[in-house]
Amino acid sequence: MNLFQLSDQESFAAGIDVPISAPSFALQKLENFTILFICQGNARLEVDFQRYDLQPRQVMKLLPNQFFQCLEVSVDFRVSYITFTPAIMHEITVRFDPSFFAFLKQYPLSPPLTADKAENHRHLLQAVYDIYMERTHTFRLPIFKNFLQNFLMEIYDKTKALFLHRNAANTSRQEELLEKFISFVFQHSGTQREVQFYADQLCITTRYLSSVIQHLTGHTPKELIDIRCIQEIKMQLRTTNKTMQEIAFELDFPDQSFFARYFKKHTGLTPVAYRAQKTEV
Repeated sequence: MNLFQLSDQESFAAGIDVPISAPSFALQKLENFTILFICQGNARLEVDFQRYDLQPRQVMKLLPNQFFQCLEVSVDFRVSYITFTPAIMHEITVRFDPSFFAFLKQYPLSPPLTADKAENHRHLLQAVYDIYMERTHTFRLPIFKNFLQNFLMEIYDKTKALFLHRNAANTSRQEELLEKFISFVFQHSGTQREVQFYADQLCITTRYLSSVIQHLTGHTPKELIDIRCIQEIKMQLRTTNKTMQEIAFELDFPDQSFFARYFKKHTGLTPVAYRAQKTEV
């Protein structure tokens, strides 16, 4: 069973206390949004090639176009989950703060919730699951959207308060710029690695883009572009049998030698060496 896939007939799905018996999820690029609530047990996941150790009462938020792999699970690992389409996410978050999606990408895993908060999450997840199972309900989808919006607002408010310490100078315009920049990076960083391209897309100067992004994230635009590009390359190396020349051509590198130097500069390994150790945990 793949928690992240939806049938052609469904725009959302939910499950309660689902056992995950083995790291059965191969490396994949996600198509839908998924929220995981860890009920019991422990697991180790990779999201965009960053490792996360999961424990009970944590919430993991997974977004389309992220790279995901389950590496290890304990024998008692169980999750409750909600999976839904990007169209639903767009509809229910259209009035959310502009930095919302950037925040989710940066902080996919919440700290463990208190017992009271965890119980509230369980009740909400159960309500979502109940409406998911009531297939003939006339207002099934609108009710689901309402529950989901409430759930996301709760996650965003509580997790942001723990993680983010933004000051008043971070205007909504700057946050909107950050969100648009990250969205463009997710779309184009495989082949577009220069800051000028993104500044042109946003109709601003590279200097202003660099100032805003570094102020809000602590990283330069180029660092964020390169991080995402390396993730794209790792995905190719771990899930395909393409030659180095084929990958370099597909990702618009001048040649195979430049491609190898770029990858080694950012990972410390050649692409060949990385592929050789790809099954290691």
